[in-house]
Amino acid sequence: MTEPDITAFIRTLVGKKLESFCCEADILDFGFSDDLVLHAMGCTRVVRGSDILLTTCDYQSWDGEVSTNNDEWWNMTQYRAEMIGGTVLTAEINPLHDLIITMDNGVTVQCLIANAASPHYGEEQEQWALFEHTDNHSGAFLTVYNKEMDFSPRKEIR
Repeated sequence: MTEPDITAFIRTLVGKKLESFCCEADILDFGFSDDLVLHAMGCTRVVRGSDILLTTCDYQSWDGEVSTNNDEWWNMTQYRAEMIGGTVLTAEINPLHDLIITMDNGVTVQCLIANAASPHYGEEQEQWALFEHTDNHSGAFLTVYNKEMDFSPRKEIR
């Protein structure tokens, strides 16, 4: 695993279209064209201009009874049409392992590890993962923890 390999893999997002996303209790999953998936577990937010459309922290408003009764699900439904279909213009990772994805529809996805308010920050835990979804599990897989990364390049299957 080298930093240039990781950077090159992250930049494979450029030109990909956001085709789907869903939330699962403090986790946001983003499905991009060509089966690239971003699984965001730490402090993640979706921003358009100066508006925060959706965050993983929105799940904290859960009523404790119905799994979809929280601001995360409400915001996902409210802003879905504004997010889906955007094409990635840039995908960058900074030295703190924050991931920033900007799209042509004005939407930015931010996976912010530097924010110590994240419930996943205290211990060395997964913050986000980017991977190529394949039926035979041969795709590249990048797992980003608080302070380190683990990258497995695409496996050649014969």
